[in-house]
Amino acid sequence: MQKLYILLFPLLLLSCKTNPPTQPISLKTGEVKIEITLVDDNTISSERTVLLEDFANVSCNPCVTSNKIIQSLVHSYGSDKIVAVKFPTNFPSPVDPFYLAGKEFCDYRMSYYNILFAPTIILDGLIKPNAIDSNAIKDNLNTRLTVPSDFKITVTKTINNGGLFIKIDIKVKNKSSLNLAELFLRNVIVESDIEFEQAPGSNGETKFFDVLRMLSPNNEGIPLSTLNSTNTFEYENVIDTVWNLNKLEAVAFIQSSVNKSVYQAGSTF
Repeated sequence: MQKLYILLFPLLLLSCKTNPPTQPISLKTGEVKIEITLVDDNTISSERTVLLEDFANVSCNPCVTSNKIIQSLVHSYGSDKIVAVKFPTNFPSPVDPFYLAGKEFCDYRMSYYNILFAPTIILDGLIKPNAIDSNAIKDNLNTRLTVPSDFKITVTKTINNGGLFIKIDIKVKNKSSLNLAELFLRNVIVESDIEFEQAPGSNGETKFFDVLRMLSPNNEGIPLSTLNSTNTFEYENVIDTVWNLNKLEAVAFIQSSVNKSVYQAGSTF
């Protein structure tokens, strides 16, 4: 079993070591630590968890409809079938508070998919159904759920002493048939539930779900090929004091650098 330990404390690489830290991993207030393991396991099932990426804005009127559709799907299907991440946009309002808080990460994902309007929904990196057509989204979701996956991702979290520990366990079968250098693990820290007394934008919404807070350890993610050896990476990043630590969750997914297809997703939900 190979392990990659990542210490996140706004994204300055401090050092790179070849040995993992001594267990157990201790946490400090405001720290985020991530441990990643990759193992071969030809016995895992081929069931898929679909990643739904939602590009939205607090002043986007159609986003009210798409947000209701997404929440309905998440609740009816469950986190073992679908996991959603909201990437705030800078349009129609450039002062969306969620976008301003995560500008670096949001700009990267918008550029990655060439997002031009909100709302935009992308399923597994490939499919862009009409974001306010619940039937189209559901039909495409059901289609993706029938596509087998060679990966299983299990994500867990621990909150201790004001810090957050995320553990990502990846199992892969048919490893020899995959080009791991073309597959990247990306991890998103989201805040699951954020509510305002007054709407922060013009569309009247006061409650928001699964909002991106950071991509970790970086925008590009980690090539799975690097998980064939044991490394320790240390980054400087902290949990913002305005975030609710108890509502921070992790969404991990494996994505192709060739066609942007998401092979598998997992979360702490």
